[in-house]
Amino acid sequence: MLYRDVKCSNIMLDSEFNARLGDFELARTIQQREKIHHSTIEIADTPCYMAPETFLISRATVETDVYSYGVFLLEVVCGRKLGNQSELNNYNNTIVNWLWEYYRTSKITYVVDSNLKGDFVEKEIEYALILGLAYCHPNPHFRPSMKNVLADLTGEADPLERPLFFWPALYHGHNVSNLLLCRTALE
Repeated sequence: MLYRDVKCSNIMLDSEFNARLGDFELARTIQQREKIHHSTIEIADTPCYMAPETFLISRATVETDVYSYGVFLLEVVCGRKLGNQSELNNYNNTIVNWLWEYYRTSKITYVVDSNLKGDFVEKEIEYALILGLAYCHPNPHFRPSMKNVLADLTGEADPLERPLFFWPALYHGHNVSNLLLCRTALE
């Protein structure tokens, strides 16, 4: 299933505080072999949660859902509302790029929600942020499957030492030829 709208307002807690997805209006069922469904050719996600390739290929994939989940995870840990939605195509102004700057300078735990008042295990919070960055990998082919995301979160997977890359691929000053190569690889 492609959910196509993973975001904080679509995730509810049940009476035992288990997370549940709601609002399946944009969700589409796909065949196991398919990665893209014919009905996912239009852009339908919430802009701040959209993977950068969504703007290039104008469709949802299983990898774009993983990206959206990564943004959700980062938003929860940081306690930060997402960027200005009027700048829809400004890839450089995202929570993902903001966090990469802190990660690059070894200050990733500085972004933790201040409402926690330091009451957290630093190593666990850092791991959650690193997972969020890995789920938002700039190359969709390097993002884990949702099955692997679940294994990460339940502790069934080997912990990541660090993200598999060091800086977003579409960082400031990206050029059009790189975007075209990315688009060609995705189609």
